[in-house]
Amino acid sequence: MAPGIQDFTYLNVGHETVKGTPVAPTRQMYVDGTGVLEPDPHLNFHQGENRGRRSTIARVTQMGEDVGLKVRHGEGVSFDDLIVYHSFLNGTAAAVGAGADKTWTQTPSMTASNSPQSYSADVGDDVQNWRIQYGMVSRFKLAASLISVTTLEADWFGQRAVKGAKANPASNLSPKIPGDLWTLKFAGTFAGLAGAAVQNAFLVGWELEVMTGLVWRHYMDGNLYGAQHVETAISGTLKLTVESTALAISEAYDKWMSQTADYVRLKATGPTLGGSAYSAQYDLPILWSNVPPITKADQGVNLYELEANLFDDGTNAPINPVTVGSLTALP
Repeated sequence: MAPGIQDFTYLNVGHETVKGTPVAPTRQMYVDGTGVLEPDPHLNFHQGENRGRRSTIARVTQMGEDVGLKVRHGEGVSFDDLIVYHSFLNGTAAAVGAGADKTWTQTPSMTASNSPQSYSADVGDDVQNWRIQYGMVSRFKLAASLISVTTLEADWFGQRAVKGAKANPASNLSPKIPGDLWTLKFAGTFAGLAGAAVQNAFLVGWELEVMTGLVWRHYMDGNLYGAQHVETAISGTLKLTVESTALAISEAYDKWMSQTADYVRLKATGPTLGGSAYSAQYDLPILWSNVPPITKADQGVNLYELEANLFDDGTNAPINPVTVGSLTALP
């Protein structure tokens, strides 16, 4: 009997029309294959029962049912994949554009429901498939550095994991995002980001971690598995690794010491698509949280590692993603 192999592990997803009603996944998501699925039947072994014997374990009771997915796009995340992850911030967005290039603006509301989307996910290998229903993401983190691809890791939760046959969606050929394509802008206001200058010879790496605010809830309703998601606070952090220039002082250190709000745009533009090109853009209101001078060096060049909290400035959400890709609808 042959075992399953790492080359045949997979994660495929499909957008659910009704949350919790499973669908056949339609999109392959290329992630690191092992350690993805985390089913939890919440078993109680009643080890506090004294039975007059030298072993206290005599039975087991299932207390609930949860499932998690620890996902890492270690070989790169694509422009189109980002549209899926952004749909947990704002699920009401739709593709805009008459050509092959479709623009997705998934800016979350700070005062109303964002109607985040849910997905069914197939995960497994050439031996066994599990289908997860009502899959959503509570956290995702993007990271990019020089001479590398942009990576993404995410924490998914789901309602149930049921063994069964898997779907066989087509290959996903959406282009990955080289780290060197990212550009950085600063502005004193959110509106000023569009016209701000790109800061050249400065950025060498970054990480953006986003908490979507989505949590999973259980109730006493006759089922061991949970019933629904709830939208809570959206938050996040930004880390920039930059050259030790005067800009690191005036833009980050001085504003950190004076508690002055700042605004950041990270944008990568990829291959031609339709009348424009693939692109991913994040506009972020930030408050610097830690700007220690000269934290490390690379080839004798001093570097700063800047840390900031995303914040709600009263008008703009903490994270405002705009993606141009080939998806005409959520997969």
